[in-house]
Amino acid sequence: MVNIADALEIVQQVIDQIALVIRFLSGFAILAGAVILAASVRGHALPAHARSGDLKTIGATRRQVVRIFSVEFLALGLVAGLMGAILATAFSSLLLKRLLNAHFQFEPKAALLAVVLTALLANASGWVASFRILRQKPLEVLREE
Repeated sequence: MVNIADALEIVQQVIDQIALVIRFLSGFAILAGAVILAASVRGHALPAHARSGDLKTIGATRRQVVRIFSVEFLALGLVAGLMGAILATAFSSLLLKRLLNAHFQFEPKAALLAVVLTALLANASGWVASFRILRQKPLEVLREE
């Protein structure tokens, strides 16, 4: 005879291990996405440096430059976060339904939190990459071009 409790315990251990692997891969994907986002924002900061000089030359204040750049960085982060949330939801659904024959339940709060955190991360990394721009005079920025 087979003890059902022992069989269910073994099945639960296997499912727990699969869940751990999925969490690890998700964390790795999020980390890789954050690195790519930071590199993208850093690459965006170099042309922003030149734009800052142009904006200051035509009379933009420091506050206006901060607003313009913040909107750009937030928009970039929102798009990246939205695409990441859509892809993560689609792949999770596909994985659970096709491979594990499990029910997928969309968590809108988690997806929204991920999008918002990605936008904030993009804004923060954008400002880290381009913070010194605000302190420079327009002529210094234009000479560096």
